[in-house]
Order: sequence, then structure tokens, then C-alpha cells
Amino acid sequence: MAISMTMRGVYPPSFCRWRLLLAVMVVAQISVLLIAFGRLQGFDLAWLAIASLYAQALALVTAMGVCISRAWLGRLSPRGAWLGSWIVAVLLAVAFSYSAGIVGTVLGVGPGRDGFRVFVLQSILSVALVTVVLFRYLFIRSQWQAQLLAQAEARVQALQARIRPHFLFNSLNTIASLIPEDPVGAERATEDLADLFRGSMRRADRLISLSEELDLAAKYLDMERRRLGDRIRVDWQVSELPKGASVLPLTLQPLLENAVAHGIQPRTEGGEIRVYGRSEKDNIVITICNPLAPDPHDSQGHGMALANIRERLELAFGPAASLITHQDKEQFFAVLSLPYVENTDN
Repeated sequence: MAISMTMRGVYPPSFCRWRLLLAVMVVAQISVLLIAFGRLQGFDLAWLAIASLYAQALALVTAMGVCISRAWLGRLSPRGAWLGSWIVAVLLAVAFSYSAGIVGTVLGVGPGRDGFRVFVLQSILSVALVTVVLFRYLFIRSQWQAQLLAQAEARVQALQARIRPHFLFNSLNTIASLIPEDPVGAERATEDLADLFRGSMRRADRLISLSEELDLAAKYLDMERRRLGDRIRVDWQVSELPKGASVLPLTLQPLLENAVAHGIQPRTEGGEIRVYGRSEKDNIVITICNPLAPDPHDSQGHGMALANIRERLELAFGPAASLITHQDKEQFFAVLSLPYVENTDN
């Protein structure tokens, strides 16, 4: 299927990233090796060295050209951006192969006058065909990732929709009980509730600052403290965390909801939730600990929330992030590990 008909809804990835540049160089080298093994003249190391050098230079020039053009390409539609990227790559291949052919001929290592046109034409066709194949792969990969992100966001919304009515009902009852005795506290609780629901409406795949996520988590615990009173105690130790880091929204709150629902609420005497964070090299580690409920079935946690967080972490950070859960005879632990990503929104 033609590029102009398929590249809809998903923009090309940035060719300014070193990983993608490395992938382009690998594809170029594989193409040279395939041509080398298929030559009628046989395998020639000297030819392979020169062809590899030329192919790598051509690949880098076209990739960097697409990278430089990304500001202009970003103004186009997704389909136009893919087609525009392909046109930029082909035009750069024309200019580079023509220049390289002339310089190589003058230096005595080029195609010469007789083979000049064939050399340029072969270079252009090679770039055009390899780029179509590479773009097709990148499009399918980007489309697959976009679908996974959409599914993850839908699951977060479904999870929040399931939690909101119960949490909202309890919070409104708490606020109503505060109005006669503590109007100022009721007003503050209403503001916290509004902030929490505003935060829950964010896109699930957009990073926010860690300080903002911690603030929302603290407000959630404040709401639960108003409701449960002395039954819930919180040990909040997050001063060592880099507040300028970026995290996925609604990562901590579901873990805290688990801790309250499955560790504090089932216990008549309540218990303590411990939240402590630290930096480990290039990672951020946040541990949430809560007591186990008397009934083992109440301590199993919200499996849907844990699975959802793990899937979102995998999509956003790959193997660099993880959520590990563990329990001993008395405590349940959720250990969240995230790569340090600087927040650029400030």
C-alpha cells in the first residue's frame, strides 16, 4: 500500500534521536552487505569498504536532513509528514550522490564519466526503496505503540471511573460532617477534592512533575485522614526525591488507594502507611508500605490497578521502570522504580 494512503494519524518519529540514527546506519550496512554478496564480480573487501563508507555517509546525511526538517514537517498532516520525509530523503540522496560522484571521479575512486549516471540513479533508487521499507516498519511500530497507549489510557479511565463514585461518596460525607464544626476544614477538603478530580482527568500518557504527583498523593491521604481519623497514620518521607523529575500521572494514588482499602480500612485499629522515596543513581525509587488485613483475601490488593500501572510503565519507559510487590507476615510493600527524566515544562 502506498505511503500516501497509509500514513494517517501517526507522525514520523524524530530522526534526531541517536537510537534511530543508529538503526538507520545498521539498515544501510545490511543493504550494502546484501548487495556485496549478490555481485556478479564476487565478494571484494576493497569494494565493500568503500561502499560501506559511502552508504553510511549517505544514510547519515538523509537522516539528519529529515531531522533538520522536522519543524517544517510537523506543520503538515500525518500523511503529509511521512510523504514529506520521504521526499526530503530522496532529494538529499540526489544532491549527495551527485556531489560524491563528481568528487570521487576527480579523485579517481568514483564511478567515472561513463558510470556517473548509473551511480547516481542507483543511489537514488536505493534510498527511495530502503526509505519506503523503513518508513513502513516505523509506521506500523508507531501505530502499534499508539494503540497500546490508547488502551492503557482507556484502562486508567475505567479504573478511575470505578474508584471515583465510592471515593466521591465518602469524601462528600466527610465534607458534610465537617461543615457544622469546622467550616474552614470543610472548605479546604472541598478544594483538595477538586484538585484530585482535576488531576484524575489528565491524559494517562503525558508526563507531569514528580512534585505535582506527590502533592496530589498527599491530598488524597489528607482526604482519607479526615474520613478515618486516628485509624490512619502516615509516615511521609519523600524529601530526598528530585521534585523536578517527570512521572506518569496517577501512578502513586492507585497504590495509596490499595494501601487504604486493603491495609487500613479492614483493620478495626487501623494502621500506618509509610511512603518513603530515594534516588539511586539515575533512578527514582518510591516504596509504599501498609499493614496486612486480618482476612488474607482483603490483603491481596487491587490487581487491576497494579497490572495497569505495570503496563503503563512498560509503554512509557520500557525495562527501565518497574513495580514490584512483596509481603511478609505483617506488611505489604509496593516498590516503584522509575528512570530519572528531567521535567521540561517548568
